[in-house]
Amino acid sequence: MATTSHFEQFLADGTSDVHYNLRLADGQVISIKAASCAATVDVYLPDEISTPDGASWGLEDHWEAWLTAGDEPVDGRYFHEVQVADVRQLIEEHGGERADQSDPTTDRFDQAVLEGTGTGRRPMLRIRLAGGEVIAIKADAGEDEADVYLPEGIEPPAADAWELEEKKLQLTRLDGEPLTGRLFYEVPVNHVRALIWRRGGEHADQTNFA
Repeated sequence: MATTSHFEQFLADGTSDVHYNLRLADGQVISIKAASCAATVDVYLPDEISTPDGASWGLEDHWEAWLTAGDEPVDGRYFHEVQVADVRQLIEEHGGERADQSDPTTDRFDQAVLEGTGTGRRPMLRIRLAGGEVIAIKADAGEDEADVYLPEGIEPPAADAWELEEKKLQLTRLDGEPLTGRLFYEVPVNHVRALIWRRGGEHADQTNFA
């Protein structure tokens, strides 16, 4: 049976009227607000998780997510008073909880967004992900959008943020060999960061990607 131990702890102790992120086994992140021993909880779901069937998910608050988003656009939906059993079922459908609940590393990406990736013949910065895949980004310092190359095997999320796809330009490897993949323009940086998170964050070894 898939583990839901962190969720059970939220239910037992409550979350002190704040939201706690819960990382699922497939890389998705949901957020839970719960009162101690309550029969229902409030749940934030990312766009990549389809709204489950059932009346329990009927109280969707379109304004709450927007009001609590701060400066970052919201990529998801917010539900009030969802039955505990239905949330537990959702977690199990995604393989249960991830054993490591710490935030994945995005240091290289965050630095690129802050400082920019520069200009010139090869302005795109390569980033090796935890699973070994390599993405590339181009960003101007302080901007909230980036151009992103995704290799074969990494599908872009089904969201409007990934709609501006370059169909003609072909990227190459360091030795000049063509890279098979897809290039997307003007993707909001929070969407790119979320994609990196869902794939376990950045690899500890970024050798030869400076």
